[in-house]
Amino acid sequence: MSKDLVVKTNRLNQAFQMLTLAELHIVQLAIVDARETGTGLSTNQPLRIDAMRYAEVFNTTRQNAYQRMKSAEDTLFNRRFSYFDSEGKLVKSRWIQQVRYLDDEGAIELVFTLAVVDGISRIDGATEFFTQYLLGQTANLTSVYSARLYELLIQWKSIGKTPILELTNFREQLGIGLDEYSRIEAFKRRVLDIALKEINEHTDITATYEQHKKGRVITGFSFKFKQ
Repeated sequence: MSKDLVVKTNRLNQAFQMLTLAELHIVQLAIVDARETGTGLSTNQPLRIDAMRYAEVFNTTRQNAYQRMKSAEDTLFNRRFSYFDSEGKLVKSRWIQQVRYLDDEGAIELVFTLAVVDGISRIDGATEFFTQYLLGQTANLTSVYSARLYELLIQWKSIGKTPILELTNFREQLGIGLDEYSRIEAFKRRVLDIALKEINEHTDITATYEQHKKGRVITGFSFKFKQ
């Protein structure tokens, strides 16, 4: 697993996105395998993801892995995300533009969109800042909120604490819909507390959070963590 390094731009990592855990797994595998094979990602070259590879990384059977992949791809094809570009303009994009099923081989082939390719493959350390972590750190997390929170935290690994994450943006980065966990008590109990418990038990960091208020209203959270 030491080579399974997920690397993407901070801009893509901070994107407002709504993915299931299986969909996030596909994106993670695509990032890792594109790096390891040396092929990178492009908008016209499919990237193959095998069910056996998925099964080995995420501790399931090959058959179950392929079913997860097919189900996740079907929804991932219609998923959108948004982010702010270098000029501060809001950009909206889809994740993938094409998919091909290889049923007899237990694999799928994906072609990602330009925004994803730019956020993963065109790595220029002189001009971009990157988030990176080993895929194995999130492999045993059972909630997509846990995996996304880990990604957001690990971006600040060098200092072990985050700035204040404004509540509305933070919810969108975790992939929470407008009508989901709208009460702050439910958000903390059903999302934050569960995610932190999983992260502290199954990854290489332990984290805590602090809530920030304007008056009596909670407007954001900040996190501290250590490896």
